[in-house]
Amino acid sequence: MKPQATLAVAYVSQRPAQEQSQHVGNYAHQAIKKYVNHIRQQEKGVLAHRDPEFLHQMRVGLRRLRTVCAAFDFAIDLPKAVSDRALKRLGKTLGNVRDLDVLQYWLKQYSRQAKPKKSEAKVLRRLNRQLEKQRQKYVVQTDKLLRSNAYKRIFKAIKHWLKHPQYQPVSSLPLAVALPDLQLPMVAQLLLHPGWLVTNDTNHKELEQVHALRKQVKGVRYQMALFREFYGEDYRAQVNTFKQMQDVLGELQDEVVLQSYLKKTLGAKWTKKLPSLNRYFRQQHRQLWQQWLELRQPYLSLAGRNALHRLFLAA
Repeated sequence: MKPQATLAVAYVSQRPAQEQSQHVGNYAHQAIKKYVNHIRQQEKGVLAHRDPEFLHQMRVGLRRLRTVCAAFDFAIDLPKAVSDRALKRLGKTLGNVRDLDVLQYWLKQYSRQAKPKKSEAKVLRRLNRQLEKQRQKYVVQTDKLLRSNAYKRIFKAIKHWLKHPQYQPVSSLPLAVALPDLQLPMVAQLLLHPGWLVTNDTNHKELEQVHALRKQVKGVRYQMALFREFYGEDYRAQVNTFKQMQDVLGELQDEVVLQSYLKKTLGAKWTKKLPSLNRYFRQQHRQLWQQWLELRQPYLSLAGRNALHRLFLAA
């Protein structure tokens, strides 16, 4: 099914009085507490190594925590230990394991569905063994991180801040008043990103811009998810549209990462060792790229961008 490249129309929600009286500072506090709790709840599962979903959820929690801290940076005073750089470093370590989980899953799914020839199946099994070996090295690094003093310092500092929050004067501003200005700066960065203009899917440097755009889409989507309760169905539909864009671009990036791994592991002529997989890549890439071109189209027009801007003014 082709993606629906639609933009939501502005919608004015009728919120209860208690929601309208919410202030910037206490809403930021609630959001930070929510995602910190989510992260800490995954720790035992990550260290137990029973289910990769725990690691995935911890990584998502860190991303959302970074989004909250960035969105409310103008209104809160967090400890220096809770810097974006420190949180990003944690996420990167977790990401090393998660990326290999995705590659392993992708190769196993392909092997089951495509049923490659014996010669290719043998190469794929060897790749999976190598991936598992590399994964174990990253798992050791992750375990070490979660038990490290650096990790403990970050969450000790956050815990202290949650008990004794420090705010800037603007934190007393009603959230309903601040909502558009909270969100539009990141939306502006998204809409002015050069990745929207890329049409050549064979240029590696330009594809890197599309990958960077995916990160911007994800950031805006996470930010919008913070405020979804204050808007109507059209706003929520836009969140889902951004998720669809993120998923398509994510699949394109997964292919880039996997092909890079194949080249590094099997050499530049890996396509001769895995010709069926190479053909599958080309076919999938064409389909995904066409989906992306259709999804991006509304955001290239003035009308489409104006419709998106109006969404944030409709709280």
